[in-house]
Amino acid sequence: MNPRTFELEVGANGSAQPGQGVLAAFVPAGETWPAVVALGCDPRHDPGRPIEELASAAIGWLRGELGGAVATCCWTVIDGYGRFSEAVPALQLQGETAAPAITLRKFVGGTSIDAFYQEVGGAGEAAIELLSSIIEGQSLVEETPSMHEFLDAIESHGSLPAPGAIFQKVEAAADEGDARKIANAIQPDPVISASLIHSANAARFAAAGKTASVPAAVTRLGTGFVRRVVFVAEMMSRYKKGVCPDFDYRGFWLNGIATGAAMRALLEDHEIPTRFADDAFTTGLVSGIGWLAVAETYPALMTKYMERCRGADPITKARAQQEIFPCPIRQVSERYLQRFEFPEAVHAAVAGHPDVDRVWYDCLGHAIRVAQGLAPFECLAVPTNIPVPDVCREEWERWQGFLSAIK
Repeated sequence: MNPRTFELEVGANGSAQPGQGVLAAFVPAGETWPAVVALGCDPRHDPGRPIEELASAAIGWLRGELGGAVATCCWTVIDGYGRFSEAVPALQLQGETAAPAITLRKFVGGTSIDAFYQEVGGAGEAAIELLSSIIEGQSLVEETPSMHEFLDAIESHGSLPAPGAIFQKVEAAADEGDARKIANAIQPDPVISASLIHSANAARFAAAGKTASVPAAVTRLGTGFVRRVVFVAEMMSRYKKGVCPDFDYRGFWLNGIATGAAMRALLEDHEIPTRFADDAFTTGLVSGIGWLAVAETYPALMTKYMERCRGADPITKARAQQEIFPCPIRQVSERYLQRFEFPEAVHAAVAGHPDVDRVWYDCLGHAIRVAQGLAPFECLAVPTNIPVPDVCREEWERWQGFLSAIK
């Protein structure tokens, strides 16, 4: 049996059925781990009762649905505070699906997500990934007036980052294929110049010897990479720090670069032509720009969220986002990106609309998860232990020289 997810509701009479209010993820047993079912309240559709009251009915229904696959199973309950407990159902007759009496007990290592992982291994990680993917799915909820007010305030913020004059000059020179003009546009800026030279002297160029020349750096690195460096440098220089003291600005940018690098590296896996490589990088870089916009426009809200999300598991973070922010962060990113003439697929992927270009949307979703394994950003409700493909790690390594120079 394959891994599966479920959305359930539990009625006042204590019976469960497909609906809204409770999420569950099933991962079958493997060679080194037991079958696992992780369940908790759905932060998108608060059932109004704690999971401890709903777990029995949900487990009874899931037993009937999954049958022998959960004959031996680690039933795990995640409460509203992000605590993990094992739910031990009372013994029942074979085939009986009524709600069993359950006993909640701590894992050997406690009630943290790490204690859960230590107990069940890879199955636990897979279960959390499945739950995260449900919660982060596209929202079908219409905007409310409070959402409009929230988004309008962010849109009116006049100093959010945008590519500047150097990038525009580099873009024009790149379109002409003129490396000398690209170098001339960059040389007046000592930070970008140093970043390029540092990158050009990376280990992979060791055979070519060291250089202190911007034109030589442009030639070694290639026009595409230089354009991306300039784009990122101008964006980052605007917001190394900001008005929200609790927000990790550098961590935000590192994760954005990692997401762009991962998306660019994953194009082949998603059968997207490589001619879209620069669009892919830019999409990944700006996909989370809503986090920066909220930190600058509503720093108190961001501080409140940071207090809730530090060290929390993805489900707890997703619940906190639902409770604290008037709309999903992806909608904030979408509103910000409306300022720029990005292709429709880019806007739709960032906004969470898979109906426009499912492949591009899937590639971005894959990249966001991979980036959490390269440069974790604490705000995201995404696990940080997702495997990183070699191609993504290689693309990320290309940025290390640049990042070393930008402090």
